[in-house]
Amino acid sequence: MNSTDPAFDEAFDRLPAAARAAWGKHDRPTDDWLPLWRHMADSGAVAGRLWDVWLPHNVKVLVSEALPGGIGDGRKLAVWLAASHDVGKATPAFACQVEPLANAMRDIGLAMPYEKQFGEDRTMGPHGLAGQLLLQEWLTERHGWAERSSRQFAIVIGGHHGVHPGPQRIHDLDLHPELLRTKGPSEATWKTVQFELLDACARAASATDRLDAWRDVKLPQCAQVTLTALVILADWIASSAELFPYVTRHASGDKGAGRQTTKHRLEAAWQGLDLPAPWEPDEPDDPASELFARRFDLPDGATIRPVQEEAVRVAREMDPAGLLIIEAPMAEGKTEAALAAAEILAARTGAGGCMVALPTRATSSHRPENVLEKTCDLPPGSSGCTPFLLRLNTGTGDCQFAARSANHVDPVGDRRQCVQVVGTDAQIGRGLLLSQPGAACRQPTVGKRDLREAVRPGLHRDIVVGGEHRAQGP
Repeated sequence: MNSTDPAFDEAFDRLPAAARAAWGKHDRPTDDWLPLWRHMADSGAVAGRLWDVWLPHNVKVLVSEALPGGIGDGRKLAVWLAASHDVGKATPAFACQVEPLANAMRDIGLAMPYEKQFGEDRTMGPHGLAGQLLLQEWLTERHGWAERSSRQFAIVIGGHHGVHPGPQRIHDLDLHPELLRTKGPSEATWKTVQFELLDACARAASATDRLDAWRDVKLPQCAQVTLTALVILADWIASSAELFPYVTRHASGDKGAGRQTTKHRLEAAWQGLDLPAPWEPDEPDDPASELFARRFDLPDGATIRPVQEEAVRVAREMDPAGLLIIEAPMAEGKTEAALAAAEILAARTGAGGCMVALPTRATSSHRPENVLEKTCDLPPGSSGCTPFLLRLNTGTGDCQFAARSANHVDPVGDRRQCVQVVGTDAQIGRGLLLSQPGAACRQPTVGKRDLREAVRPGLHRDIVVGGEHRAQGP
């Protein structure tokens, strides 16, 4: 089901009052809030749009190859998991945190203790882990899945804040079922609400009829990780109050944002987000000499180096899942050879971007202008360039941005959006913490929660992992 289809909203419109009373987002300074079902619908819609227009083809294949319905199943799975990711917020451990919203839930039959009554035990039921266990329970009880099969899908929900829960944390929560449902007369009501929300997510994603076919699927770990990344990104975007406005203070969840259609909210947010499309190059089939002459504006009579010709040949013939390493003396044209090979491999694999990563600033200070100059003649259809240089100082961990947006770079032709990173792999993550030019960070480690704070609407960054265009901050 497409997120712009009215049936997407109908899946959530059918929810009874108790399920619609659960809250999902709250802004303390303004008291604005968002119903949980509304955030679920927003997140699923964003995941569907990311899949349709932003995710590179090779990533779709990676997610879908184990599914019986191929890429069509992959989209449904991504939308379903993104929509379901916050179901763990429909629990007493989460809902008790904002007293006015908790009282509204109590009034409709969802009893829960006050936050202080939970004490430290409440920390054993974070909503990601709670959501994982609820989805597993729903799959086993509602659809007859084995526990092992349900876990490999539900782990995406458990890890949507960057860390997948381990066995000890699962065991600890199992010992405190009151964090998931208040014992007593309302326990059945809590379970009904949780299952109704998950039913709605499956209907919205058109996944209900596919669950039987997925029951025996063995979802590879690489697909689980990639789906987790996509869910995290969809959640980042759908959690932005600037893009997806909250319900104003004292308003009902069925007014304001709650009454807007998913299509209206998605289209307005997507226009404001303005994510660039992935790179979709056609594989160049002309001889290496002609390719280099056109791409890199070689002077008349120039001949390419043997290493450059060999790089093109290998890129065309190698297993596209392999690693191409080019070694040659200085001034042999390794940069041009690598860029040409990257274009060929991107076309062959369906990758959506390219990252240039260099080991030290000492050897790379001239590289940004060099690379931009060499990418100015990509073929028609390449998206516009929003380059930035991320400079990381080895040892101190200091990070600085330069040429972060197109305003800092002279427009040259129809260049591909590119990222040039100077630093080690470990430093690249630290650099993403920056949100302002000239800022510095000294973080020993970076988690997904930190990255969420770093990537904000209006700041477009390509993040390319292993040669593939994997994630884009809002």
